[in-house]
Amino acid sequence: MSDTPIIEARGLVVARDGSDIVHIDRFAVQEGEVHVVLGPNGAGKSTLLRALDGLEPMSGTLLYGGRPVRSERDRRQLRRATAVVFQKPYLLATTVLGNVESGLRLRGVGRDEARRRALAALDLLGVDQLADRRRKGLSGGEAQRVSIARALAGDPEVLFLDEPMAALDPPTRRGLLADLERIVAERAITVVWVTHDKEEALQVADRVTFLAKGRILQEGTAAEVLNRPATDEVADYLGVDVWLSGSVVDDPDAGSRFVADDGSSLACAGAYTGPAFACVHPEDVALSLSEPAPGSVSDRNVLPTTVVAIRPKGRLRLVELDWGSQPLQALVTQAAADHLALEVGMPVCALIKAVAVHIVPRAAPTP
Repeated sequence: MSDTPIIEARGLVVARDGSDIVHIDRFAVQEGEVHVVLGPNGAGKSTLLRALDGLEPMSGTLLYGGRPVRSERDRRQLRRATAVVFQKPYLLATTVLGNVESGLRLRGVGRDEARRRALAALDLLGVDQLADRRRKGLSGGEAQRVSIARALAGDPEVLFLDEPMAALDPPTRRGLLADLERIVAERAITVVWVTHDKEEALQVADRVTFLAKGRILQEGTAAEVLNRPATDEVADYLGVDVWLSGSVVDDPDAGSRFVADDGSSLACAGAYTGPAFACVHPEDVALSLSEPAPGSVSDRNVLPTTVVAIRPKGRLRLVELDWGSQPLQALVTQAAADHLALEVGMPVCALIKAVAVHIVPRAAPTP
């Protein structure tokens, strides 16, 4: 596999009415990876996707396979090598089979070969039995599967997915997501996948680019971005429910310590000192009915606290704890909650590893 990105943008700017909608120094996708563009609504994710596929007027440099895309001929060649699936399926007023064949026929594929490839793509998406059904007779999930089958029938080098799950109900979404994961893995397709759903990103992504207000705030593996947000804006969007304002100071005993504005503190890890936010993911907070023996958990913060509330969160339980000026939260299984016999008002100890206290540097307050 080449080290040259299959898709790369440098100095990419999309402007409307004199304002930059997207302004990115560099964005690159390696061959065979699933690269998720994650961020809130209005971040410019879909605009970026269209620019990468040559569908959106832009300034800057766009490269495909290391070759600049400059002319209209270059853009046509790029679009022939790629396929786009949008949030809303755009299907022709014909049969399912006719829809999937249409893209192939436009590319000059013969009638018999187009039919063979279209049926194979429908089978891949599990909707081959719908081949003769008309567009109006399809459910939302079926229509999206047909749209994806049409995109895959052309055997694209890069598949662009623009919020493909956003309009689907949860059961339909789960089924399509599982099938897409399987297909992408089997075919080793390069995918640029736009979503605002962090769980979807974590499930499918090799790499994640977090976009806000048209600019990249963070890029890395899914684990890096979702577990170690680089800014308070990223942390807030990703649902880090506990993040405190304060500063990191040197601690002769603990190495580094985060001291919150309210005076509470946590041992943390890393070399940074200065103004910061401290983020704690609920799944990184363990609970105990009593304090551990001294020295038995030297790498952990041991925080005596009290249960404030217990709330269901899917199959888990979110336990709110009274600590400092902001409640601490722990995410535990129902079995763990039952074993500890957790009740509102009971005292417990929260145990947090120093390495689980994620530090996000922030600007020093203005005097």
